[in-house]
Amino acid sequence: MQKDQAERALQIIRDTIQNTREDLAEQNWGATWMCHAFSNAAGFAAVGYFVEREQRPILAYLVPLSIVAVVNLVIIAALIDRDRGVRSFVERQIHGIWMSFTVFGAVGVLVIELGDLPPASYGPILALTSGFAFAVMGVVFSVRFLATAVAFVVLALVSPAFVEVQWYLVATLWWVALMVPGITLHREKRRRRADDGRTEIA
Repeated sequence: MQKDQAERALQIIRDTIQNTREDLAEQNWGATWMCHAFSNAAGFAAVGYFVEREQRPILAYLVPLSIVAVVNLVIIAALIDRDRGVRSFVERQIHGIWMSFTVFGAVGVLVIELGDLPPASYGPILALTSGFAFAVMGVVFSVRFLATAVAFVVLALVSPAFVEVQWYLVATLWWVALMVPGITLHREKRRRRADDGRTEIA
C-alpha cells in the first residue's frame, strides 16, 4: 500500500514538472529569455564600461540596472502569451523570483553605500544574488538551473581577482544562463506546434 502511494506521489510530481515545462514553452518564455539574455548582458556590460571603469559612485550602478529592469518588463509584456490576459502559476513564480532578485540586488547597493565599501565589491554581491535566484529556479522549474547557480557562485569567488573585467564576466554568464534554456524552450514550443499540426492533418 505504501509503495503504491509513493509511486502515485512520484507520478504526480513528474506530471507537475512536465506540465510546468510545457507551460514555460507555451507561454513563450523561450523567446523571452533569449531576448533577456541580450538585454541583461548589455546592462551588466554597461555597468562595467560606463560606471565601474569611470569609478563612479555606487548609486550610479542602479542607473543601467534600472533601465534593464524596465526593458525586461516591456519584453515580457510584448512576448508572453497569457490565457485571456490572466497570469498563470508559472508566470507568478517567475515574477516572484526575479522581483526578489531585483530588490535584493538594489539593497546590496545600499549596503555598500551605507557601509562605505568599495563599489567594486558589488560585482561579487550581484553574482551571489544571481546564483541564489537561479538556485530557486532550479528548485521550482528545472535542476539544470542549479548548474547555473553553481557557476555564479564560482564567479563570485573569483571576481575579486578579476575586478577590471568582472562585469563582463557577469554579462557573459548571464547571456549563457538565459540563452541556453531559452533556445531549448523555443525549440520545444516549435516542435509541439509541429506535432499538433500533424495531428490535425491526420
